[in-house]
Amino acid sequence: MTNLSSNRIAFVINGLPVGGAEKFLISIVNHFYSIGYEPIVITLNDQKQLIHELNSHVHVETIKKKSRFDLTVSFRIKHFIKSNGINKVFCINAYPFFMTKLAFVFDYRTQFYISLHSTIPNSTNIFIKNLFCYRLVTKRDVIVYLCKNQQSYLQKKYLIPKSKVCIINNGIDKDYFNENAVCETNYSSLRASYDIPNDANVIINVARVSREKGHSYAIEALGILHKKYNNKSHLLFVGDGNTNYVSSLKQQVYNSKLNNYVHFTSVQSDVRKFYTISDLFTLTSTSETFSLAALEAMAFGLPVSLTDVGGAREMIIEGKTGELANVNDAWSIAKSWNKLITNNKKGKHIRQYFLDNFTSDKMHLNYEKLLINN
Repeated sequence: MTNLSSNRIAFVINGLPVGGAEKFLISIVNHFYSIGYEPIVITLNDQKQLIHELNSHVHVETIKKKSRFDLTVSFRIKHFIKSNGINKVFCINAYPFFMTKLAFVFDYRTQFYISLHSTIPNSTNIFIKNLFCYRLVTKRDVIVYLCKNQQSYLQKKYLIPKSKVCIINNGIDKDYFNENAVCETNYSSLRASYDIPNDANVIINVARVSREKGHSYAIEALGILHKKYNNKSHLLFVGDGNTNYVSSLKQQVYNSKLNNYVHFTSVQSDVRKFYTISDLFTLTSTSETFSLAALEAMAFGLPVSLTDVGGAREMIIEGKTGELANVNDAWSIAKSWNKLITNNKKGKHIRQYFLDNFTSDKMHLNYEKLLINN
C-alpha cells in the first residue's frame, strides 16, 4: 500500500489511440497498479486502440460530451471522481485538465497534476485553446514538464500562472526494448523484404506520418546525403498517417529518384525488429517534446540524429550518442547523418547511456515520489 490518504488516483486523458502520451499513461497506470494503488482511467472519447496494453484489472470510465458545447461533462467527471473517493487527479495535457478542473474551481480538497506532452502549438486555434485551458492553473496544482526546454518555452508562451512545478523525463522499459528480448529475426530476410542490401546503412524514422514530423525534410536530406557525401544509405519510415499526405511523400520520393532507397512500412505492432536492422535513428520534427521513439532507438544502441526542438539537447551527448540538426534544414540533417554514420557506430555504450538516464524504472520512481509527497 501507499502513504496516500486514499490509494485511488484518477488519470484523465482524451482517449487511448496510438501515441506517445497514451503509451506514457499506460506505463504509469500499470506501474501504480502493480505497487498497490488503485488507478482509474477516465477517457473523454471512445478511441481505445491501446486499451489492450492496460492492465485488465484497471477500470476505464468513458465520460463524453453530449454535444460540442456540453460543459456538463465537467460536472459528470467530478461526480464520478467524488463518488469513488478520489482526491488526486492526474491529467494528461491541457484539454483534459481544463474539462476536469472546471467543476473543481472552488474545491480545494482535490489535488491536481497536469502532465504536458506537447510543446509548440501546431495552429493558432490550438494556441488559443491552450491559453484558455492554462487559466485554470492554481498555486496548488502541480505541472509536470518532460524537460527543461519545454518548461521554459511553455511558461513564456502561455504566461502560465504560478504553480508547483517539477521535471520528469520520459522513460521506457529496458527489458522490453532490448535486442536480446526480440524474437530471433532473420536479419537478411527482413532487409530483403524491403529490398535493402545487407551492406547498406539504414536510417530509421519511427513516427506518426504527419507534417510536424518533417518526413519531407528527411527525404530531401537523403538526396543530399547521396549527392554531396556519396553516401548511399537507405531511409526506413515506420509509421502511418493521412493517406493523402503519405501519397504526397511517395510522390516526393519518386520525383527525387529515390524509389530504391526510401521504404514505408506502415503501422507496426512491434517496432523492435526494425531497430535491429538499422544503423542510425532520426527524427526530423518541427515540433517534439521528449521522444519515446528516440529512447527506444538508444536502448538498441543506435546513435540518434534529432532536430533541435523540445528536449533534444537534454536527450543526447553530441559526438557520443548523437547529433543535433537545425529545424526545417535538410542540409543540416544530412550533415548530422553523415557525421554519425562515419564516426558514431551502433554500440553498447549508447545503450548504457540510456540505462543510466532514461529507463521506465527511474521514471516510475520519480512519479511515486511526486504523488506521495504532494
